[in-house]
Amino acid sequence: MSKFSKILASFILGLAVVGQFFSGVIGAQDKPKVMTTFYPVYFLASQIAGDHMEVSMLLEANQDAHAYESSAQDAVKIQESDLFIYQDDEMEYFVNDLLSLVESDATKVLESTEGIDLLSGEGKMSEDHAHEEEDHAHEEEDHNHEGHNHEFDPHTWLDPVIYSKQAENIKEAMIEIDPANSKTYEENYQILKEKLDELNEEYQTKLKNLKNKTIVVQHRAFGYLAHAYGLEQIAIAGLSSDQEPSAQQIAKMQELLKEKQVNKIYVDPAIDSKIAQTVASSTQAELLPLRTLELVSDEEKAAGEDYFTLMLKNLEQLLRN
Repeated sequence: MSKFSKILASFILGLAVVGQFFSGVIGAQDKPKVMTTFYPVYFLASQIAGDHMEVSMLLEANQDAHAYESSAQDAVKIQESDLFIYQDDEMEYFVNDLLSLVESDATKVLESTEGIDLLSGEGKMSEDHAHEEEDHAHEEEDHNHEGHNHEFDPHTWLDPVIYSKQAENIKEAMIEIDPANSKTYEENYQILKEKLDELNEEYQTKLKNLKNKTIVVQHRAFGYLAHAYGLEQIAIAGLSSDQEPSAQQIAKMQELLKEKQVNKIYVDPAIDSKIAQTVASSTQAELLPLRTLELVSDEEKAAGEDYFTLMLKNLEQLLRN
């Protein structure tokens, strides 16, 4: 956010606060307002809040959280909310600028991954599943992408167990701002947790005997999924979905696919797949869909798609590996 935008946002925020004071817009009977950043956070918040809170999403369905640029109006939307929830500083770089403009006494702010151990941004996992060539090939991109430094991997929601811990953080924050409905938030959280536990068990059971545990992906968003289920993730691009590898890195990736005898590359249909297509063209690899769930369209939501349905579709695709 530019210096001018910050000044403008501060001015607009001031007007909003004064307007609320004189008009009495906020009444005791109003539902608490919750502002979230993008779909994975929005889904948890909406499931736990139920009908007791008004949950909104700052980014539109087709906007990428990695590359999003905040505006003065975004700061106003957050300030007008009782609770603002985001993934973490590694995912939404724009949040720090916005929060510098928000009066924290009026809006509670929650980083949903608070207290959760995150994987290294270099893709290294505790079982050392990450491939040596992959780390080397993407080190430069990951540490220099638009001046951002990926110290940690932010894509925690692709591990249902970790996602459940985020849900608990959100539940506690909701109870704090609306203790009168704490029983409902606790019950909704327990229902959500049970569904996430069932999803985890299904993944564990069906992936346990997967013959080829190497998955090649375009966007390195599946580190937590790989870590949870004993898979090896090899990525063409880095942690940011708009990151592009060099010609040299693409050539190395083509060699690696031949070496690993991998004939499938997973791409998110919501992301441009031209990079994966370039790699696949010389290896005869098949492109298969695997959703990062960063972007879920309004049409998909209207058709009944959600985190659980899309994760089950991901599982179906992984079983084709």
